[in-house]
Amino acid sequence: MTESDPRLRANLELVARHVDAEVRGDLDALMATLVDDPVYHYWGATNSPGPSGAAAVRAYYEESVAMGRNRLEFAIDRVVPGVTAVVTEGVFRHAYSGVVLYSRGDDGAAGSDGWYLVEYRSVVVWPISEDGLLLGEEVYIGEPLRAVRRLADDEAPHLGPVERYRADRNATTGHPSEGRCPPVAESALYMCRDSVRRE
Repeated sequence: MTESDPRLRANLELVARHVDAEVRGDLDALMATLVDDPVYHYWGATNSPGPSGAAAVRAYYEESVAMGRNRLEFAIDRVVPGVTAVVTEGVFRHAYSGVVLYSRGDDGAAGSDGWYLVEYRSVVVWPISEDGLLLGEEVYIGEPLRAVRRLADDEAPHLGPVERYRADRNATTGHPSEGRCPPVAESALYMCRDSVRRE
């Protein structure tokens, strides 16, 4: 991260800490990046209004962790740091089960017990308080979630619930490995389970 302005750098680091805590499922660390009464808004290709208030926001992330939705990639094409907000634009990628996709109206995944790579382009505005905490998120979803293709069992272990990755199990514990993030794309802010950095 090469930002020289101390306030802008602090704001970028705040967003990075927030996303890192989210993908690790560390809800205490995540909530510590937010004001006491955060407000989330989702706009565009979604029917979700977003949670409001600390209890609702924490419950939202608890559900996200339970579903493995927090273990994601955010390949960011553009970052605009400001004094009162940071703006990021890029592509979110997740692993969704065929059952979940079918429940969302994707007939192509009907009856499938497999997992699918899904993605959508989004702009996120991260408003920041005078005290240097996130006021919440303003998420502009530019397109409906797209199922790109079915994932092999040994593919993209950093996406979705840990349990979905079955190809590389620890011989002693029988648990799937957590996996590593894929290579970082050139000139991108890339966020996933074990990587939050600007290059």
